[in-house]
Amino acid sequence: MFKQLFVSSIVLFSISFNVLAKSDSPFAKSDVINIGKDVAWSIDKKAVKATKSTSDSKGDYYHLEFDNKQIKLTITSDAAGTIPKKFNQLEIKDVQIDGKQVPLFKWCLNNQERHKRFLQQGLTVKKGVCAIDGTAGTFIMRLNKDTLMSLRDGNRMKIKLKPFRTPVEMNYDISDFKDMYIALNAKPAPVQAVAAPVPAAVALAKPKRKCWAGAPPEYKNIKSVEYFCDDASSKLKAETQVSRQVEQEKEKQRKLAAEKEKQRKLAEEQKQKELEAQLLEQERLQAEAAAIAASQAKQAEIDSEITQKMVNVCDKYWKKGEHRCYCQKYISHAPQSIQDSSTCE
Repeated sequence: MFKQLFVSSIVLFSISFNVLAKSDSPFAKSDVINIGKDVAWSIDKKAVKATKSTSDSKGDYYHLEFDNKQIKLTITSDAAGTIPKKFNQLEIKDVQIDGKQVPLFKWCLNNQERHKRFLQQGLTVKKGVCAIDGTAGTFIMRLNKDTLMSLRDGNRMKIKLKPFRTPVEMNYDISDFKDMYIALNAKPAPVQAVAAPVPAAVALAKPKRKCWAGAPPEYKNIKSVEYFCDDASSKLKAETQVSRQVEQEKEKQRKLAAEKEKQRKLAEEQKQKELEAQLLEQERLQAEAAAIAASQAKQAEIDSEITQKMVNVCDKYWKKGEHRCYCQKYISHAPQSIQDSSTCE
């Protein structure tokens, strides 16, 4: 009986443990906030910054700000962003673009004092590239060229943070980032106003004045875009359209310049290869000539040795007043008394 009770207790304990293990801990959940393109960027051209704001179900507001130099995430209690949330503990777990950790954020982790697991409030990052201010509810990451290009060309950005106990995952659709960047940095284009028509005798509604947003003078092939002078939205749309065409033209020119430089380098490399081939051929010919000269000198030395040996042999006969046909070749070395023999061929 006791044994059965003991076994039953173990089974009940195991079932209870498994249920507890499978249940989701409230501290393990993450609040996921998805921010799509329907949440538009608010562009302040005078301050040269753009902000995309959203809120969660708890009434907290998240403002993502870009000013060409950095991205800044601010958490506030109001939509206007004037009342910052204050945190005793604020952590940034990760920053990703299109599913990959941003190399600049990884650099911040590796250059944070004490540890590199996550960015922690109160710990300093080298050169202040990344910074957390819990009292102001902010996270800042200064941008380098590569990160800015990733933002311009990316589609998704994820920021994982932990304000207190519950992690928050911010999922931004940044496919509109490039258009925002162009609009934010578009220079005022020359405006040509059309003179208002002479009022008719009958009182009519005043016609809207039309203006044109034009590209810089060096882009003559880009046509000006018409818009209503008093319509700020129409003006921004026209300037954005022109700026986008200018960017496309710049990109085209960059590609042409890159291709031209590539062809120049290829031609230079080909010329260098031909020059090296000529030098190698010259060296080969010089080496061949040197080898022939050395061979001829060696042959001359051998011939001289043979001649000397034969003269020594023939001289024994010449001293006796005798002559041999095999000495005919060396007759020039014989005494005057020895004459050529007509019988030797």
